[in-house]
Amino acid sequence: MIEAAAESVLITAADLESPGPTIVYANRAFERMTGWRRDEVIGRTPRIMQGPLTDHRIFADMRSTLHAGETWHGKTVNYKKDGTTFWMEWSIVPLRDRNGETYQYVAVQRDVTARVEAERRLQESQAARAAADKARANLSRYFSPGLVATLAAKDQPLGPVRRQDLAVLFADIVGFTKLSEHAAPEHVIDLLRQAHSWMGRIIFQHKGSIEGYIGDSVMALFGFPEARDSDAGNAIACAYDLLAGMDKWNRERSELGQTPIGIGIGVTYGPVVLGDVGTEDYVEFTAIGDTVNTASRLQEATRTLGCDLVVGRPLVDAARAGGNGDILVRLSHHGSLPIRGRSQPVDVWTFANPSSIDGT
Repeated sequence: MIEAAAESVLITAADLESPGPTIVYANRAFERMTGWRRDEVIGRTPRIMQGPLTDHRIFADMRSTLHAGETWHGKTVNYKKDGTTFWMEWSIVPLRDRNGETYQYVAVQRDVTARVEAERRLQESQAARAAADKARANLSRYFSPGLVATLAAKDQPLGPVRRQDLAVLFADIVGFTKLSEHAAPEHVIDLLRQAHSWMGRIIFQHKGSIEGYIGDSVMALFGFPEARDSDAGNAIACAYDLLAGMDKWNRERSELGQTPIGIGIGVTYGPVVLGDVGTEDYVEFTAIGDTVNTASRLQEATRTLGCDLVVGRPLVDAARAGGNGDILVRLSHHGSLPIRGRSQPVDVWTFANPSSIDGT
């Protein structure tokens, strides 16, 4: 039965200390597994299968286990006759005489290289998946689910750009420069973290994507990665909710004895160019174009117009075309507004939050 067994069987003498133990029997499966002929190994030690990659630490446990008369199990890299490595897993059982003394050991050996490699690949796959999940979770802290999915799907930076019509929103904390001048840096950072946190939640609720935080400003896109008829309406609704969110935050700040602050918001609609900028080593995903510049200038115009929200005509027209005209009733038509750096003025609508603080 041992001779016909599929697994390698090796029988040795009982002396475990070097240069022993001595091999007294090896079956045919041992020859197939190791490349050694039986007549070549009889009288020699199993140490002939050890090499630089063999984990010799396991043998201390092996000797102590076998000296205690117990069965030992182990696994390490061993070497075939031609010098190639393989993973061997084996069990060693003591054979005892009538007096209970161990006189030989029987080792049942298996080549488990394929299993070890499969386990290694599985571990690498799981580690890669965990790293990807962690990276995706980090992205989700800054970007909407739609943008996270798009960025995660990109296998190469600096890929093709795309041109698309969408709504662009800029929200800026009023008086932030003056606030930063008199506040401790730690307080300023804490304020920005709080503001970005609740503003981000509101933007995501309205299916927006945060393109970036620029100091005390937030730039959001509506219509990326997928354009919808409701993009313009979502952008305006988001602006209203951002102002309501600021009111709520100011009430909380007031209860803590902190100075209330305001935000100014500019929104418009039109074509933008979307893509990666930077180098192969450092890449940012961004949106550029006249629509982006105009939205930023409309946000700046909230100071001169004494309002909280300035909306460009392209966004108003897009909201109406998308069936969201009812959301425009809170806006007041201002008329033509010159835009710094732009040859043509923009027809704009405005909204002043009744509960906004002075200077918004």
